[in-house]
Amino acid sequence: MGTLPPLRKLQYVLAVAHALHFRKAAESLHVSQPAMSRQIKEYEIELGFEILHRDHHFVSLTKAGQYFVAGVEEILGRLENDFTETVRRARTISRENPSEYVIAHSPFASMRIRRIVIDLQRKWSSDLLIRFRILPTAELLNAIEREVVHAGITYAPVDHVGITSIPIGCDHWVAVVPASGRFSKEPTAHIEDFSGELIISNGADRTHPALFHQLEMECAAKGFPLETIAEVTSPHEAFDLVEGNAGIVLLPAGVCAGLPPGLRAIRIVDISPLQMVLIYRSDKPDFARQFAEKIRAAVKAEAENHSGLSDNISVHSVLRKPLASAQKTRPEQQRKRSVG
Repeated sequence: MGTLPPLRKLQYVLAVAHALHFRKAAESLHVSQPAMSRQIKEYEIELGFEILHRDHHFVSLTKAGQYFVAGVEEILGRLENDFTETVRRARTISRENPSEYVIAHSPFASMRIRRIVIDLQRKWSSDLLIRFRILPTAELLNAIEREVVHAGITYAPVDHVGITSIPIGCDHWVAVVPASGRFSKEPTAHIEDFSGELIISNGADRTHPALFHQLEMECAAKGFPLETIAEVTSPHEAFDLVEGNAGIVLLPAGVCAGLPPGLRAIRIVDISPLQMVLIYRSDKPDFARQFAEKIRAAVKAEAENHSGLSDNISVHSVLRKPLASAQKTRPEQQRKRSVG
């Protein structure tokens, strides 16, 4: 008998020990029953003791077989854990000086941030290839945890064990509405000004529950229960529904730079600003921190020339100007419309 255990034969033994049936065990491993039976018998001869007691109708473990199977399961369990840890450490070594850095971002993250990251790649390291993926925040956290991506860009709050977040900029909530009609001229509004409007969900209740809960609580505190009639998975889907007069949608301002001509974005002045964050595994801090600082510096520089993203947005500095149209009563039946 060799010094290394024959893993394939051990797999056969464990399958029969669990199923106590040769045919079922063979089917679970997609092998022929005669071949598996023969190899187990040969292995018993090689070991010098019987693992299985066989008769025409039943299969059971011998006393020696019970001890052997319990020991093998413990050994293989340790082997699996050791193998997983070895793979993890090897990945860590390979990524200490990565030639490729994968960043995922929410479908609703500002495209300006993406352009800033691409520009940083050109200026900072021509040897570093940055690849982008679009993932909802819930999937993004899982991908970072499994090291499928190196870092992600999303919105706070992010409360996930083993994940660190660094603020890189701010954004604010806007209501995307038809360009004509009730909100055709107002640049800003309070959330209660949208009472009576049908709300299209941006999907955060499913993809970023913590952010949705924060928005929901703020709206409820201001007398605006966040009841939605439809859900979208991208800004463009939301724009299509608003253009079709299905309702209005609350979105980060950063994704509304290229609105269709028939729509406009109204800044909501009494909902807290959104904080954009770079997230990464807490045990992989060095490169991600450097990268986050460079993104933050670039965002701050851009904010001096643009009003969209800023590290110092104060929505409460905007004086309240009630909408004249907000005093008009909305027919109760409008709430009962549905998306056709």
